[in-house]
Amino acid sequence: MSVEDIDRALLEAHAADDRPELVALYRQAGDMMLAADRVGAGCFYLTHAYIFALDCGAPEAAAIHQTLVAYGREE
Repeated sequence: MSVEDIDRALLEAHAADDRPELVALYRQAGDMMLAADRVGAGCFYLTHAYIFALDCGAPEAAAIHQTLVAYGREE
């Protein structure tokens, strides 16, 4: 799935208020951006994933937080 595909799916998940799907999609996009060495974009997506994970109590929140800390987004 390309980032453009993920962005389209994100719009659909937002419209449906599907928070677990938002966590998964934002995390996938963030991981893709980090793999492409686009740290700013990756952390942008991962920050959204983290917020939605906290909001819906997703177990992925801790791992997403660790990644953000590793990239200096929180100290």
